[in-house]
Amino acid sequence: MKISKFCFGCEALGGNDWGNVDLKEIEKSIQNALDLGINFFDTAAIYGLGLSEIRLSKILGKKRYEVLLATKGGLTWEKTNNGRAKVVKDSSKENIRKGILNSLSRLRIESIPIYYIHWPDETTPLEETFSTLEQARKEGLINKIGCSNFGLEQLIEIKEYCKIDFLQIPMNILEPFPKKLLDFSQTNNLKVIPYNVLASGLLTGKYDISTKFLKNDRRSRDPRFKDQVFINYLKKVDSLRKKAKDQNLTIAQYSIKEVLNQKSVESVIIGIKNTKQLEENIYSIFR
Repeated sequence: MKISKFCFGCEALGGNDWGNVDLKEIEKSIQNALDLGINFFDTAAIYGLGLSEIRLSKILGKKRYEVLLATKGGLTWEKTNNGRAKVVKDSSKENIRKGILNSLSRLRIESIPIYYIHWPDETTPLEETFSTLEQARKEGLINKIGCSNFGLEQLIEIKEYCKIDFLQIPMNILEPFPKKLLDFSQTNNLKVIPYNVLASGLLTGKYDISTKFLKNDRRSRDPRFKDQVFINYLKKVDSLRKKAKDQNLTIAQYSIKEVLNQKSVESVIIGIKNTKQLEENIYSIFR
């Protein structure tokens, strides 16, 4: 299956951390995305503590077998009294096996097309984690293996234990691109799937110094959206507007296009909460 250049990010489908979310609007956006030819959907077990996977499967229905689903594991959680779960990195053999089976159940499929380790677990040897994934691939529980948020030295070591197919990393034009990781990916035939392409919304161009975020929005806790740091980022965004305008693109469309043009980048993950976002952002793929 040829992967669509636009990957529908389903974190908001979990219902947490991105402010007030209209699940019906996200469902409508997913249906519209399918109609537009998007066949790549990214989720994770931790998103909504399993809810994103469950809801995505329900919305896709039988079409879940016709698209490329990517999910992520290697984290455990415990609910707390303060409303936020306590999350622990755990990529042990036992937890990875359990996580794969749980994701299969929530997604209601027999094999996961792409399974990422969400974050490196410094307490578990990489050999244990990725040998477990290789065994799961041989059993048909997963098809492709991915790493999310891993560094270059870790990727070099992982090569000894299994073949990695996908690398998910944050990339956006407000920060220098990770050249060494991109070079490694090109040399080792790794498909790079960037996330945070719009810098948590900074590159949508819709925020200014007066913008306030609700407590249920992670940006209320993000240092990039506070004080002088926020002001500096807003100035960077303003400086990029002319480049976008010269190409007859919005700042968001320009930002997506620039990341897509980087070597080894196969598709970009864009978190979508409504059809307006979908329509604006997908336009950059066709330009």
